[in-house]
Amino acid sequence: MTFRHFSLLTALFGYFISIADNGYHYYIDLNHCDSNEIEVKLFTPDLDVDGKDFMFPAIVPGTYAVYNFGRFISGFHAFSADGKELAFDQKDVNTYKINQSSNLAYITYRVRDTWHTPLKPGENHDDIVFEPAGSNLEKGKNFFLNTHCFFGYFKGMTDRNFEIEVNKPEGFYASTGLSDIESSPGRDVIKVYDYHRLIDSPIMYCLPDTTFVEVGGARVLISVYSPNKKIKSDYVARNIAEILDAQRKYLGGKLPVNKYAFIIYLNDKPTLSGNSGALEHSYSSTYALPEMDTSYIGQTMRDVAAHEFFHIVTPLSIHSDEIGNFQFNEPLMSKHLWLYEGLTEYNAHHVQEMYGLIDISKFIEVIKEKMDEAVKQYNDSLSFTEMSQHVLEPKYHSQYNNVYAKGALINMCLDIMLRYYSNGTYGTQNLMRDLAKKYGKDRSFQDDSLFYEIEKITFPEIGAFLRDYVGGNKRLPFPQVFQMVGFQYDAKLIRNEISYGGFAMGFSTTTNRAVLFEAGSMDAFGKKMGFKDADEIVTFNKKSFTMDSYREILLSYLENSKEGDKLEVLVIRKNKKGKEKSKLLKGKVKKVQVTTLNSILPEENISRKQALARRGWLGLKEE
Repeated sequence: MTFRHFSLLTALFGYFISIADNGYHYYIDLNHCDSNEIEVKLFTPDLDVDGKDFMFPAIVPGTYAVYNFGRFISGFHAFSADGKELAFDQKDVNTYKINQSSNLAYITYRVRDTWHTPLKPGENHDDIVFEPAGSNLEKGKNFFLNTHCFFGYFKGMTDRNFEIEVNKPEGFYASTGLSDIESSPGRDVIKVYDYHRLIDSPIMYCLPDTTFVEVGGARVLISVYSPNKKIKSDYVARNIAEILDAQRKYLGGKLPVNKYAFIIYLNDKPTLSGNSGALEHSYSSTYALPEMDTSYIGQTMRDVAAHEFFHIVTPLSIHSDEIGNFQFNEPLMSKHLWLYEGLTEYNAHHVQEMYGLIDISKFIEVIKEKMDEAVKQYNDSLSFTEMSQHVLEPKYHSQYNNVYAKGALINMCLDIMLRYYSNGTYGTQNLMRDLAKKYGKDRSFQDDSLFYEIEKITFPEIGAFLRDYVGGNKRLPFPQVFQMVGFQYDAKLIRNEISYGGFAMGFSTTTNRAVLFEAGSMDAFGKKMGFKDADEIVTFNKKSFTMDSYREILLSYLENSKEGDKLEVLVIRKNKKGKEKSKLLKGKVKKVQVTTLNSILPEENISRKQALARRGWLGLKEE
């Protein structure tokens, strides 16, 4: 039964409710979903003019891409209170102009999910909706509802109340960051105070696998859908509990939210986009990740969850007017992606080092990886504010992902400089708190004033840095910045070092062993040892070589070995027939000439000011 055949009494009842509070009243029945499509019904607010535009979003906060969610709408119909169909004009893919809107009582339409809708002729890969920002409709299994995919609004009327009535399969649970839900068997009623809050509130319906943890005064929900039951919510909760507690400390001991939800869908099939990842919201984050074995997903989940969780500060509590008053169909982009995404990415790794979840060497390794990425994959001299403001334009859009590389490095430099000028007592952690106090969820800053406001809070040198290296096109001054914390930075360092072979490796999801590749690029020692492509390492100097142990094993080897020491590596190697055989590779340790890009090494003889800045930056205790 479709909504068009609802009784006149039902339609009128919804219509009179709508008039009573002049809000939006949506109805969706998850039990009646077929072919990855579902029908939606809206009892509309009172409209006192004709020719009103009903709109679906072209873009939503956090995506930085125009997806035109109206593409996934079909079967649009508009009705008066007596059930007569009203004429409308489709002005564009997202907009329906209802000619006699003053007589409008309710609207119906169908929504296709984005995860299973193939590209149409004329569309390209960029038109595929990134899965964490999209929708999934699997009847009887899972409903991944990013609300912007399903619910529209009347132009100029985003500030009304929204009520969503959801009929759900027996036993299904609504995982969301929302709190105002009236839940009963088979039915939920969800209420929000405006369209911005609705679009900021994704929901996942499925049989529940949920775990709650308390963090800094907030109740945090971890909800997991794992189709083959490989990953459970309690495992994810255990993996991220430490990082959440570290983030609580990092943010001053208390979180700016009362409830937060991690909404996690684990795919057992390739995604349409070919990607995986997450999308932030103010009170929740959505994840579309591969359904991997637990030994592989742990650190990935910690890194991604840490990033998304930090968005409760930027942009929830610190944002410009372009975000505070986001325009869903005629968007204006803020200049400050270096803050929203760059600072968030930096914090996600810095917090782990500050509170002992990763060591300093791992943290420096992450920094170096971001340096390599920023130079090799992006225009390193492009003004970041210019890129940010024009990110939706094709010329700049290809540079967007640099927010996770150079954007993080900008904030590393900012953090170090703040520590240096404050003798270690003030960093980006403190700056976030001060900006959040000055602005906050309901007060936006003006884009062009942010650098000046930060300079007023901090130091003149910080204002100059932001203008030259974030607003301007100068490359980041790594040598000078690292000197502030007593580190020597070399863009290219050549020296003789102990080598383990210089091989590249990954880990097999089948055998859980390290797999070598690109053997042709190995150094002289690796070639002499006889490593080959597809070798799987079992032991390294008689120590079991696993995903958990390899980093410590290689680091210990490089730090403690001397030329002439013995090295034995047991590998599994396949012959031409594909049969596996064990082979013990032996050699004597020797130094080889190594060229290190972006070398970052601590200096021993440093000043008191450098030492204070270093301790503040890395969270070190005074010796």
